[in-house]
Amino acid sequence: MIHFDLLADIALTRINNPTAKVILLAIARYANGYGECWPSRERLAHDACVSVRSVVTAIQYLEDEGHLRVEPRSGGSNIYIITSMEEDMPDEDDTRANSAHEVDSNITRLDTTKKRIANYTNTSGAKSAHPLDTPFFLAFWQAYPRRIGKGDARAAFTKAATRNDPNLIVQAALAYAQHVLEAGTEQKFIPHASTWLNGERWEDDLEAEKIERKSKTGWGNVFDEL
Repeated sequence: MIHFDLLADIALTRINNPTAKVILLAIARYANGYGECWPSRERLAHDACVSVRSVVTAIQYLEDEGHLRVEPRSGGSNIYIITSMEEDMPDEDDTRANSAHEVDSNITRLDTTKKRIANYTNTSGAKSAHPLDTPFFLAFWQAYPRRIGKGDARAAFTKAATRNDPNLIVQAALAYAQHVLEAGTEQKFIPHASTWLNGERWEDDLEAEKIERKSKTGWGNVFDEL
């Protein structure tokens, strides 16, 4: 079992190519405990709602930038290795090759405090994953600062993503998380993810809110001095 949230780690990693970031999230969904997987390019294109050509371009970008290592495999899909987990891979190549035939994917609840692998299991978490847990939604869920009501959030995200760029929503969720952190907003005052999505809050002007908050704080200091 992986002991850190690989999806959250990728979601919070700065990757200047949005399509490549989504493809890396898609790959991570299939990764086993060693950060390896071998989904076809067609499967990744389907999951990320992009063309196969875009997948090829994104994988090349990820490989060039050091986020991914690709090992060609005769008679099957390439083996993709997420480099952030390479340090935890076994030394014996044959061990990795054997595990590659046994594990299709592994999505588990993870501990963000440790980047270690322990109690590795060959159980596939993908079989129990919700069919609407797309890479975009998983990235959003990990980015949003108050993760309550996942089912409602999933439905709201799926609806929103049919009319809007899902990557824009994910990036807005990351910005909102930083916004509430800087503002020191208590959890109870952060709307549930479904409420945020249904209100199309990804279009909020956070900079304007920040200026307004500073303005109110400034007036408060003036009154205190009277």
